[in-house]
Amino acid sequence: MKMMHCDEKRTERQNVFIETADGKFKYQLFMDYAKGLPKNLEMVPYMGNISGGCVGPDDSLYCGLRGGSFMSPEPPSCLIKLDSEGNFVETIGGLHFFEVTDHHTVVIPDTGMSYAYELDLDTKEVVRTFGERGKPCDNLSDPYVFTRVRMRNGIFATEPQHGYNGGSYEWMLKHELKELGKPFHNPTDVDFDSEGNYYFSDGYSNLAVHKFDKNGKYVETWGGKGVFDPYTDTPGKFLVVHSLCVDKNDNIWVCDREKDAVHVFNKKGEVVAYCSNNMAQPSGVDTDGTYIYVVGRGGYITIFDPEFNIVGELGFFNGNLRGHTIAADSKGNLYIFPTHANEEHQIIALKRIS
Repeated sequence: MKMMHCDEKRTERQNVFIETADGKFKYQLFMDYAKGLPKNLEMVPYMGNISGGCVGPDDSLYCGLRGGSFMSPEPPSCLIKLDSEGNFVETIGGLHFFEVTDHHTVVIPDTGMSYAYELDLDTKEVVRTFGERGKPCDNLSDPYVFTRVRMRNGIFATEPQHGYNGGSYEWMLKHELKELGKPFHNPTDVDFDSEGNYYFSDGYSNLAVHKFDKNGKYVETWGGKGVFDPYTDTPGKFLVVHSLCVDKNDNIWVCDREKDAVHVFNKKGEVVAYCSNNMAQPSGVDTDGTYIYVVGRGGYITIFDPEFNIVGELGFFNGNLRGHTIAADSKGNLYIFPTHANEEHQIIALKRIS
């Protein structure tokens, strides 16, 4: 009898490429990019998962790890820093989505505590806070409705295998979520414009984008309640405001996950562009300084230019590119953070090929 064993590192020897139909955007695909994780993190993604991330000014990759379940304290919730080749550098601390600034701080919306804080990456000290920790705005008749619904095995954040029915918006309708609430009620993401203003998406128990000035002072809120109907467009009105980013022209791109749409605002809060349908529930958005990249939980990446034109499309429904959010570096490389949309992988890298 002949006994054989296949190489356990076979996937490392296979070169997989993906490109748009016209060949303009071509990438080499790496399904598990992080290397050299310490022992207490080595079970990612099977215990704990990487929910989001961003690229720092030096193209280092910062990844947000949601820690182990109630049955296991490991791995701990933290920020993981990798170098540009995916090698582990250090852990810092934080959750969901966040953004690293040019002055070496990181701004972290704390979804559970309904506030945000800015942390110095060198000293690990808090620079400023936004909102009041643990005091969500009064825009729900039952502030714990999301937890109660989940405890009763009710509505969860929708995933590709669940289709588009029964999304998070149903519990908003049933429990009379008000039109808008002031900062915050479970904020989800943050980014900055060229003048240093802060923009927060506040979408898990609110329908809003909030603007703060460069000193952290609240300025204004945009948004309102959209319509749970894929055939009715509602530019500027939201269902689930999940992620945002600011492009080189200071336009704010907002992913509205349950609406299957992306809303684009200028700094005044005016809608300047809108894209909907066949985006596979857009969940994350980022820019490399030129193009804007939107990833859908269902496996699509849609690429826009600064003039709001679609210039590239990647992936297919329930394919390899399912993601919770996305980050782009200065070279046009893309990093997808899968979470529950693609539970078997921790970070998916698409290295741009010229």
